[in-house]
Amino acid sequence: MPIPATYNVQPEPGQQRDPTYTPVAWPRTFLTWTGAAGDIIPLTGDITGRTSPAGIALTKGPAGLGMPTFDLKNDQLPNMDGGLFRSTRATTRDITIPLVIRGVDRTSLLKMHNRLLRALNPTLGPGWITATEGDGIARHLECYYVSGAEGSEAPENAGFNWMKTALVLRAMDPYWYSDAERQYDWSVDPAAASRPFLSNSSYPAFFPLRISASALSSGGLVDIAHDSSVLAWPVWTCTGPIAGLSLENTTTGDTFRLRDDATVPPGKTLVIDTRPGIKGVTLDGTNAWPQMRTDSALWPLHPGRNTVRVTARDGTPSTLIRLHYTPRYLSYLG
Repeated sequence: MPIPATYNVQPEPGQQRDPTYTPVAWPRTFLTWTGAAGDIIPLTGDITGRTSPAGIALTKGPAGLGMPTFDLKNDQLPNMDGGLFRSTRATTRDITIPLVIRGVDRTSLLKMHNRLLRALNPTLGPGWITATEGDGIARHLECYYVSGAEGSEAPENAGFNWMKTALVLRAMDPYWYSDAERQYDWSVDPAAASRPFLSNSSYPAFFPLRISASALSSGGLVDIAHDSSVLAWPVWTCTGPIAGLSLENTTTGDTFRLRDDATVPPGKTLVIDTRPGIKGVTLDGTNAWPQMRTDSALWPLHPGRNTVRVTARDGTPSTLIRLHYTPRYLSYLG
């Protein structure tokens, strides 16, 4: 993991860089593995609590942490050079994590090794690679262990109190996720937006981040700055009473609407989950797809600025409409 240094002025070709600029002091990237059972294992530090160099350390040569691989679809042009682009999609991602496990004795080596193996076991479910940059921004990637920890007793790979391994992990979703949700609220009474938000995320180090709130009015417009180059799919939670609900992304022209006669009763919650692989509309756990208008779309937030309009009628101070989403990124760096 390099220590990046940037310059505040980019020189023209042939010119010298600004000699007064001081490179940024940037700490090393910190990497952890979180097993399906919640055990968090530092991969760039000492997990024994004893004096370095005991512990698990990331060595040179990690791969697959950057841009995902894309599958391009195209048609060959008849009687002409080249082809015609059709579509593209990001494929699953394999990453390689080379590690050295070093103990102060044989017993501590075995304890660290066995703890790591238990946390990697894919039959218990996926784990998470979390990368925290020097600025404190953390992103995680859900992965399954594939190979690399089979073990080798070759002299260059293992000793009495140390061993080397190169873990291969596979992410079914190739995008890195932020550790903080973005949240926007619309309510009739602004005080209603101050109610606590409880996330149902399974990610163990997840803490929601509330960005802003606005009054549910005839305008109902809020600007959302999506700082990633990857689509973000929001989850809406709408607590009644609500009628005539319309959720519109005016930037893209996409709209989600309930039928004119569809209502959310007082105290009931309508959940609209647009995330790929889930995509559901439920009212207190009951399928509510029939309540949608046929011209509705479960739209995403596009990279950059999105202006969202929320309109509804028959609201009371207990009415609350909430949008929350987790930004996704092409790499652990952004």
